[in-house]
Amino acid sequence: TIRRRLAGPCRKAPRWADHRSMFDLAFAIVQVFYIVTAARLYSSARTMSHTPLDPADLDLLWPLAWMTAFSADVSTAILANAYVVVGFLSIFFWRFLWMRILVMVVLLQHTAWPNSFGAIHHGNHEWFWLSVCFLFLPTGAKEAVRENRRERTRFLYAFSIAPALILFFYSLSGLYKVYYATLQLATGQYSGFMPDAMAQTLARRALETGSEPMWADVIINYPLLGWPMYLGLYFVELFAVVILFRPALHRIWGFILIAFHFGTLTFMDIVFGQHVLINGLLFVMSPFAPRIFNLRETLVAIPLFGPLFVGLMKGLGRLAFPAE
Repeated sequence: TIRRRLAGPCRKAPRWADHRSMFDLAFAIVQVFYIVTAARLYSSARTMSHTPLDPADLDLLWPLAWMTAFSADVSTAILANAYVVVGFLSIFFWRFLWMRILVMVVLLQHTAWPNSFGAIHHGNHEWFWLSVCFLFLPTGAKEAVRENRRERTRFLYAFSIAPALILFFYSLSGLYKVYYATLQLATGQYSGFMPDAMAQTLARRALETGSEPMWADVIINYPLLGWPMYLGLYFVELFAVVILFRPALHRIWGFILIAFHFGTLTFMDIVFGQHVLINGLLFVMSPFAPRIFNLRETLVAIPLFGPLFVGLMKGLGRLAFPAE
C-alpha cells in the first residue's frame, strides 16, 4: 500500500519486456562505477605514496586506526598499494562478491583519510555507500545473469538500492531544512522561507570563508531572484525519495539535482563533482526511466502538484475542444 501511494500516477504493471534493456543499462552503470573507482584510487595512490605523514600526528578515524601500528612510510605504502591493486582488479572482477567487498573496504579507507586531518569532508561518503549497495548484486557472468529471469530481476532489485539510498540522503537533507525553517518561522526567528534567505546565506558564507563565488553577487544584489530557487530546492530534496517509485521523473530529477550542485559551485564556491557524476549515472541514465519522454506523464507524476497539472490540462483541453 505504501509503495502504491508513493508511486501515485506511475502505478503500472511491470515492464517485463523491457527488463533486458534495463539490465543492460544497469550493468553498464555499475561497470562505469568500478572503472571510475579504479581511476580515483589510481590518482590517490600517487598522492598517498608521496605523503609520508606520521599517523601519530593525525586525528585518525577508526577505519585507519591500524596505521598507528606501523611507521609512517610503511602505513602509507600499504594504503597506496591497496589502492593500486584493488582498483586495478576491480575493473575486471567486480562481478564477484569478494572483489566488491575489497573495494568497499578500500573505499572506506579512502574516505576516512581526508577526514583524519581534524575536519570532516563529505565528498566521498556517497561514493563509499554506493559500494555498499552494490554488495547485494548477484554474482555471475553478464550473459548468464541476463538470460535468467530470476537473476536478472535480482540484479535490478539490488541495483535499485543505490538510487534509493541516494534519494533518501537528499530527503533527509530536505527534511532537516524544512523542519528548521518551519520552526524558525513559527518562533518568529529569521527563516529559510524568507524572500531573501538565499541572499543572506550566500553573503554569510562568503564572509565566513573569504570566497568569491562566480554568481553570488547577482542573488545578493537581487534577493528575490533566489527565492524560487531556494524554495524549489526544499521541495526537490524533501520529495526526492518519492521519485524512486516514479520512473517518469528519474531523468528530470537527475537534471535538477545536477543543477543544484552546479549552483553550489557558482553561488557558494562549493564543489560536489562526485555528486554530479552519481546523479548523472543513477538518474539521468536511469535504467528504469521510460524510453520515450512524455511531458504529460512527467507533469502528472510530480508530487503534490500532479493533480493540479491534471486539472489544468483537462481545463485547457475543454477550451481547445469545447463541447458542441
